[in-house]
Amino acid sequence: MLQENFTVKLLDMLRTGDLDCAILAEPFPDAGLAIAPLYDEPFVVALPATHPMAQRQSISAEELKRETMLLLGNGHCFRDHVLEVCPEFARLSNDAEGIRKSFEGSSLETIKHMVAYGMGVTVVPQLSVPREGTAHVVYVPFTDPIPTRRVVLVWRRTYTRYEAIAVLRNAIYACELPGVTRLS
Repeated sequence: MLQENFTVKLLDMLRTGDLDCAILAEPFPDAGLAIAPLYDEPFVVALPATHPMAQRQSISAEELKRETMLLLGNGHCFRDHVLEVCPEFARLSNDAEGIRKSFEGSSLETIKHMVAYGMGVTVVPQLSVPREGTAHVVYVPFTDPIPTRRVVLVWRRTYTRYEAIAVLRNAIYACELPGVTRLS
């Protein structure tokens, strides 16, 4: 059974044995688990196709300070990753004045639709970029240093079926993962 959930919930389910393993982005608040690094994934900027920076070859994190940033709501670990790339939005998203500079959505797909409708820009992981481009959203890489996240496979150290973990890890590596740096 596959399940998508908040990182905190997945970690709790791992600890209680309700899950055998999870795929998570680091960092996460639990040191008592076994970890197998899978890949490093760069972030890219998602812009409305009509945005002045949509034709650029790359964009710096500094340039995003002037934009209306679309974020996932509190509790989403990806929100924290975006706020690491653009820390000034942490202040804005918690500030009464900041509502003019940031808006929240409930899922990454919702945020992409908000970008398509011109409500602002966002930061997304490379693997969420559609292979077939869209007419309304343009994805532009960051300039160096390119922000990335490390994605890992995590399980309880007491889990005895390591072969199952190895099979899952091999299945992930057998997938086409465009734009990421695989780790071994």
